Amino acid sequence: MDKRRSKGDRTAYFSGVIDGRLLPDGDYTMVLEAVDERGRRERVEHAIALIDGDKEYMRIDNLSIWPNEFTPNRDGITDRVTIGYNLNKTATRVEVYLLDGEGTKYPVAEDKIREMGVPGRHEHDYDAGIDLGATPPMDDEYTVVVEAEDAVGNKARVEGTLVIKDGGVPRVEIVNGAAVFSPSVVPLGGTLTFTCTVKNIGVVPVRTKGPEPHTTYSTSENYNTLEEYEEPGIFRVGLDYEGNSFGRIYPFRWQLGTDKELTQIETDIGSETYLMPGQTVSVVGRLRIDDPPVKTAPYYWIGLIHEQVWIVQDRVEPTSISIGF
Repeated sequence: MDKRRSKGDRTAYFSGVIDGRLLPDGDYTMVLEAVDERGRRERVEHAIALIDGDKEYMRIDNLSIWPNEFTPNRDGITDRVTIGYNLNKTATRVEVYLLDGEGTKYPVAEDKIREMGVPGRHEHDYDAGIDLGATPPMDDEYTVVVEAEDAVGNKARVEGTLVIKDGGVPRVEIVNGAAVFSPSVVPLGGTLTFTCTVKNIGVVPVRTKGPEPHTTYSTSENYNTLEEYEEPGIFRVGLDYEGNSFGRIYPFRWQLGTDKELTQIETDIGSETYLMPGQTVSVVGRLRIDDPPVKTAPYYWIGLIHEQVWIVQDRVEPTSISIGF
């Protein structure tokens, strides 16, 4: 240890570990050298023996990173990475992180299933922070680092590569939190129509799916009966109403814009439909009132749904509509 020291007594502690490895049992010579400002050197030696040392070094085996390229933007496609590895023995410290070219660390949360440091397989679920609404690291290639240390001080380190692309937090809004319903009086068997404007105010495209605006639902239908099933990560505008007995909220849902307005992007699951950053579209939804409601003037409202994530805007423009029956 080459450091400047002032005059006086000193105590040095030696654990037997050199460069992250415990020395094998045996006889060694400890050497202490000191050089003053004039270049005069003094050296002392002392015998030291290491016995009954831990003969098993710390190892991290079978590092896996899947997928090794991911897009943390909450569209439900390659939004997460699993980082897995095996520990050969108990570790007192385990650290998993991403390292960029400037040396900045981005920590990866602990294994949620197995206790930290126990021998065996470990898997970390990495989302780049988007589940908490945080902006992920910039698009780039990163080094995934796993470090472990045992009780003696033996250390191990393995590295892999992970590419982040198209990352960002999706941000969409129903403009002004407003919608227009018409007509205000609908006879049984008549059609209620709403119109709203939706804008992508974020920096990443947002995924959406049908049915297209202007599609008409019957009150006896929902998005499942139209075979437009819910999917994690997609955005749609939904219609709900007072007295809904479907067992699910917003049973009537529409795509954010028409197919002609939207952009097709190739993904790991095929071609998907996206509303691009800065793009504004009009969404018109229609509901034919075939079934008598629970009251003559129930409230209807719309919402912006990020499916299986959260309701971005809920109960937008609740409006009482008189139903004639």
